[in-house]
Amino acid sequence: DVSTSWSRALPADERFVVLAAFNDEAVLDRNTGLVWERSPHSASRAVFSASYHCLNATTGGQMGWRLPNITELASLVDPSVTTEPMLPAGAPFEFAGHVFFWSGTLRQGFSDLYWSVNFRHGFVDDTEWDLALSTLCVRGGPKVDAF
Repeated sequence: DVSTSWSRALPADERFVVLAAFNDEAVLDRNTGLVWERSPHSASRAVFSASYHCLNATTGGQMGWRLPNITELASLVDPSVTTEPMLPAGAPFEFAGHVFFWSGTLRQGFSDLYWSVNFRHGFVDDTEWDLALSTLCVRGGPKVDAF
């Protein structure tokens, strides 16, 4: 039974669960109900390539992945953390030096800017679509097509 609510603030040791059914390659976030890849992909890429990559990912032997929207991605930032990556202490992600990540959210009013998250400093920024950033795919959540 997974009870989720965006109004909860669970400690990392209760919030995140590494999923054995996904070969330990995915993490359930009990705060949001989203399932995240545990490790970002090694290649940095432009946003359209990142979206394509997620749509074809087979992480944990499963398909159905997508780029997160900006709210989902920013929900992983812990502003109380002062070291990079700014994830909740004990979060089971393996970022291995990756700190700049794409979201699939286009900045309103612009055709060439997508929102991204900088886990080095914990802030959200807009980024030109053709720059190379890291990709962390997600499953679940709203049924929204970003592209």
